[in-house]
Amino acid sequence: MQINSAKIIVEILDETTGELFTREATLGDFKEVKKTSTTTRTRKPKDEDPVAKITLLDNKLQLNKAAVEMTGYEPEMKIDVKFEKKGRKITPVLCPDDKTGNRLTKTYTISFRGSRHDNLIEYGTVFELTPYEEKEGFFKLKGDAPEKEDDIVDLPEEISNPEDDDDLDVNSESGESVDLDLEL
Repeated sequence: MQINSAKIIVEILDETTGELFTREATLGDFKEVKKTSTTTRTRKPKDEDPVAKITLLDNKLQLNKAAVEMTGYEPEMKIDVKFEKKGRKITPVLCPDDKTGNRLTKTYTISFRGSRHDNLIEYGTVFELTPYEEKEGFFKLKGDAPEKEDDIVDLPEEISNPEDDDDLDVNSESGESVDLDLEL
């Protein structure tokens, strides 16, 4: 059976007046439409950079092709960025985390917003991955921003003594005792 055209009749009732309006429309030139495939496949990023990198975008992390191959992470895994502190040095670490991580999409992006985004952007926007020696599946991130250390206040070597201050006269030059008359 082949349909060449179709006629559509629409009747509209105006409830306030009770009038019935009829409209007709004719549709023609039906063409065969190809069905699209519903199978899903994993798409790897098209980036051909041989260095494993992750890019921090406005609200997500994007893994490049080399990073996908290095990590071995699969879509639907939950991934997170933790911060490791050794001494004064803080290093972001990419790791699988089923509790606090975000799902890795088929296009190899991870949702990454809010305070987590703000914390990571201090280390850069493009990060090179290096395997973490102690834990399999963990990767250190080296950002394109200068290295960040935690805020430690260094005290000066010499701290001034209040008695050495010229504005404060603690001792009397004449050897007499100084009497401060204070009313309480």
